[in-house]
Amino acid sequence: METLKLLIFVGTEGIYHDHAGNGQFLTSMLNDGDDIKADFSQDYNVLADGLSGYDTVLFYTDVGELSEAQESGLLDYIRAGGGFFGLHTAAASFRESEGYHGMLNGFFNGHSPYMDFTVNVGDSGHPITEGLADFEATDELYYLKHNPDTSHHLMHAYDETKDETHVMAFHHGYGEGRVFYFALGHDMAVLENPSFQTVIRRGALWAGNRL
Repeated sequence: METLKLLIFVGTEGIYHDHAGNGQFLTSMLNDGDDIKADFSQDYNVLADGLSGYDTVLFYTDVGELSEAQESGLLDYIRAGGGFFGLHTAAASFRESEGYHGMLNGFFNGHSPYMDFTVNVGDSGHPITEGLADFEATDELYYLKHNPDTSHHLMHAYDETKDETHVMAFHHGYGEGRVFYFALGHDMAVLENPSFQTVIRRGALWAGNRL
């Protein structure tokens, strides 16, 4: 399999997450193997004209703003076959960018208290989740504005504080590209979770047409 060229794009506008530190951890983790070559960036200008050298871009961002050129560059890249992986606060980012959220099919709509909960695998036949058992996570359980009819759900979790079940991972196509979203990722408690790391690696490979 040809090595996946992955860009991990990190925003630092939020105040509740260590995006830079967590993003650097993910970059190192994903580079610990022969199947992915991951780069780390906080330069927004790369979105306008610097994505062509990558198979997939992983967004670990929060709040922020996209210029018209940056949003167009990103969306054109995905439409042309580039992969997009939105992680955790990627759904809470760029709140005025309708095109971005239309591509993602997810918009942050609150979360549970930071707590322990079970992530249930709803589709164990997909390459991202194949052989993956339900697992325990310590994180925020995200609520999303999301159209379930246009994405395929892979994982979900029950929120006992609200007596509700919410999607935790889903994918869909966007033009010629693949889009994957995974709602976990608040801090090191979940970033060091082996099941979380499996989903991160497989999600990046799947978005880049390696799985």
